[in-house]
Amino acid sequence: MGAAAAGGGGGGCLDSWVVRRIVKVLGVEWSVEGELPDCGAVVSNHLSYLDVLLYSAVRPFVMVAKSEVRGWPLFGWLTSRAGTVYVTRGGGPSTYPGVNAAMAEVYRSGLPVLFFPEGTTTGGSEVLPFRRGLFHSVLNEGVSLRVAALRYSLEDAAGSVEEDVCWWGDALLAPHLWRLLGLKGIQAEICFGGEVAARRDRFVLSEGAQEAVAGLYAGLGVDVAGEVELVEAF
Repeated sequence: MGAAAAGGGGGGCLDSWVVRRIVKVLGVEWSVEGELPDCGAVVSNHLSYLDVLLYSAVRPFVMVAKSEVRGWPLFGWLTSRAGTVYVTRGGGPSTYPGVNAAMAEVYRSGLPVLFFPEGTTTGGSEVLPFRRGLFHSVLNEGVSLRVAALRYSLEDAAGSVEEDVCWWGDALLAPHLWRLLGLKGIQAEICFGGEVAARRDRFVLSEGAQEAVAGLYAGLGVDVAGEVELVEAF
């Protein structure tokens, strides 16, 4: 699992109207496909700090984020207002009960809970294998697990999606955000899929979710290596 609960939770969420205003200031246009989730857990690929804002613009979610986000300018304030469950990596098995308890509290809030099981952001060339830790809570609480995928595109020939929209690797937050503010024509596509049905254990559940997310991502126009099978996607 490698993560320990670090506060947050309690059923808060970001006001979608406020987030939409922020997304507009950042110059990002977005569109949504599929049926919006109303409860349970949702997992997605992870490309940028923008991901949290865009999903929150679509509808209120309770987010799960790494503890470092709490100290980021603007994003730390926003996520703390959202009742985010912060997790600290590298905690080991002794931290599982604390994380599971925090997640159980959030599920009881009735809001859908969104997390990014890749455990890191990428440049968008692939959907990484999912870390299994938070899938414990999905099984323990018996909540549904839906999948989603997010893709960015860019009309501005002066920039690239991989380097100037996606935030990954050793890129510094402030310089990247400054470059992003200078771009024109940033677009985001979000697709919500169906429920992952195979859930014998966290291994089966996480692998099925990763395949489904990769399939949705490929359907948004991104080539992902290997064949994938969507699980009850719609």
